[in-house]
Amino acid sequence: MKRVKIAGLIVVIVLSLAVSGLSQGMGGRRGSRAPQMFGAFKPEVGTGAQYQATTKDRPMEFAYVIVGKEDVEGSTGYWMEIRTSGGEMAGEMVMKELVVTGGDKPQIKRMIMQSPGRPPMEMPTAMMNMTQRGSGGQAGETDPGVKVGSETITVPAGTFDCEHYRKQTQGGPVDFWVSAKVSPYGTVKMTSGEMTMVLEKVLSNETSHIKGEPQKMNFQMPRP
Repeated sequence: MKRVKIAGLIVVIVLSLAVSGLSQGMGGRRGSRAPQMFGAFKPEVGTGAQYQATTKDRPMEFAYVIVGKEDVEGSTGYWMEIRTSGGEMAGEMVMKELVVTGGDKPQIKRMIMQSPGRPPMEMPTAMMNMTQRGSGGQAGETDPGVKVGSETITVPAGTFDCEHYRKQTQGGPVDFWVSAKVSPYGTVKMTSGEMTMVLEKVLSNETSHIKGEPQKMNFQMPRP
């Protein structure tokens, strides 16, 4: 039993460390699950966006992909996968989140994680709440900040007509360019301090990269 608990905690720690550098570069806190995205969440099942990101000469790739849709207590929920690879990681790590829309901000109701070579594990509610508190509490920040202007941006995925926004965060200002042709957040390019992120590919006909039946993670809140 203790081994199951420890294995579950290791998965969470590894996933957090794998993306902490990118999170800091984009205004997030150390230990966030993935780079914080800004602006409207506009999901479409089967679509997504793959990015190249570099911070302190450390390149990584990650993708935000919508792989499913379901009803959650009368609201619409979308299964979004955040796939991360590169840096010091061997293989792809996947965080699958059930993101519920309909309120002021999209909220995460379930999380499933899978690291390379391991079975998928579903995070219990207590651990999920702790993770959300450490990363801002929602699936992205819907306030885009101040509009700077309209610009045409060329990235590896092609040339896009974009709206340029600037967002003030705890880590400093973040500039990002969005297009209606990109799902789910519209991001084409993002810069902040020593970080640069660009759209590598627009994804379509996507299905889940989670392999196997998710196991329940055995987790107990630490006693005070």
